[in-house]
Amino acid sequence: MSDGAQRGTNTLTVNQVAALCGRSTQWVHQLAKAGFVQKQGKNEYALVAVIRGVIAYYEDLQSKNSKVAAASRATEARTREIELRIQERMRDLIPLEDARAVVSEMAALVRAEFQGLPARVTRDMQDRRKLEQEIDGAFDRLSRRAEEAARSLETGRPDLEAEREA
Repeated sequence: MSDGAQRGTNTLTVNQVAALCGRSTQWVHQLAKAGFVQKQGKNEYALVAVIRGVIAYYEDLQSKNSKVAAASRATEARTREIELRIQERMRDLIPLEDARAVVSEMAALVRAEFQGLPARVTRDMQDRRKLEQEIDGAFDRLSRRAEEAARSLETGRPDLEAEREA
């Protein structure tokens, strides 16, 4: 086989490269200008160079897209962190410890008020004990439910039992 015949089977015109890649001739020229594909002659490209160049182009594109996606995720995380700090400063968001402290303080005040109730209502010791038992039972139930709610807040998952009762 002559050198010209060999060259003809291993070289492609710009139109052939464009058709092979499913792109325009302008895209092929841009690929060459960007250094992904070397021209072999005027508007001629070596087949192997075209294949390697197109692969390199898409690998480069994929790498850039991966970097952009990673940068975007990092930016979103920073944005979310800033939003949370703003919400905390505006008191739209408070630390869990602060919420627990307020709830505990209010619960202690309510318990103190209710513990004095039997003595204020009656002087009859039997009635007073009965009221105290009812109040203690109510606070035991409330305490268990408060512990369940606290666990739910800590894990970030809703209390399934409360959902079933609703």
